[in-house]
Amino acid sequence: MVVQTIPSANTRKISKMPNEEEFKNLKSEQYYSDLYDRGTIEECRRWEESGMAEAKKAEEKEKKESKTDKIRVKFKGNIVLPVALYFIQGERYANKAKTIRDWMEKDRLRDEKFENTQPPKGIHCLACGSDMSVMMKNPHTDLEDYTKDRVSFMFECIKCKKRRIVWEDGENWELKIPCKKCGSETVKESNKREGNIITTIFSCLKCGYKEKDILDLDEKPKIEQEKPDPNFEKDRQKFCLSEKEGQEYIESVVRLDNYSKSMKEIKEKERIKKELVEIKKLTVADLQKLLSAALKKEEYINLELSKPEIKKDVIIEFTVQDNKTDRGEYDSRIQLQRILKKKLEATNWRLMSDGVSYRLGILSGRLRGYELEEDLLKLVKEGKK
Repeated sequence: MVVQTIPSANTRKISKMPNEEEFKNLKSEQYYSDLYDRGTIEECRRWEESGMAEAKKAEEKEKKESKTDKIRVKFKGNIVLPVALYFIQGERYANKAKTIRDWMEKDRLRDEKFENTQPPKGIHCLACGSDMSVMMKNPHTDLEDYTKDRVSFMFECIKCKKRRIVWEDGENWELKIPCKKCGSETVKESNKREGNIITTIFSCLKCGYKEKDILDLDEKPKIEQEKPDPNFEKDRQKFCLSEKEGQEYIESVVRLDNYSKSMKEIKEKERIKKELVEIKKLTVADLQKLLSAALKKEEYINLELSKPEIKKDVIIEFTVQDNKTDRGEYDSRIQLQRILKKKLEATNWRLMSDGVSYRLGILSGRLRGYELEEDLLKLVKEGKK
């Protein structure tokens, strides 16, 4: 939580907090545009400086390097770095409008929070107990999370004119200063007021170091002006894409993305085609030959297929006899299901979900045959699970 900006000198002057009229977060859209462009310029400058450093380093080693190394260095300097810089410029342009909207909305909400926060009730003077009146209110900005912003109020005693600062919830405002020498917690040792100048001595709990802080209630805050960048406009023209250039970049990214998606679709279709080729599409006659041979080896005989039921798929009922008389009902059913699953795995046929029934050594069930490409593809995907 940023409570107050305090200089690092041993004797500090803490300026009077700004009043409500002096404070405003939301600026013009041009302000945010300039701020965003400064970020773009700084990032591009770093990349350009990196490229120039690489080029200088390569030039110094040129005589010692092999032909392959020289080609690699030139490729990096002439192709890689410029292309990377272009993509940085393009992405900065693509994100600019949304970022500015987000910044403006956050500052609007900060202002709304500050304007709508009312002073707490029932604040009394700590010296004489009299009622106090509000002199000013002050925003305290959390730089990481604007929803954690707080507001403090300065009150003045109606009788003795002493002042105190409290948070919006009525909690007393305490100035906390870390020890300049060791960074540990300090405590207030003494507090002296002469007119509107309040001098406070803080003592470190760990090393005993003392610091003096001066609060001038009449002094207006000093706003440090950022030093102008003499090359800002020139580099803005150089690094910040124009609307035309930015739209061309966005369109090129869309085209590249569409091309990438098309290539993925083509590869996917080729993969599917390859997998579908691997499925053996058996006719009913092929199915009977395949299963009869496989089942006979496991002593299941007399496989018979009923008249096919033709719908979207082909459904056929089957019966088979278990020739192994000492095999019980459960083992007979489970063994048959395993054989069918294994033999049909690479084909377009499957045992249906109702499984296999057993009556006096006769086992029956239903098989489904698939023809449509989309159904065959599902069989491939299920087989990979």
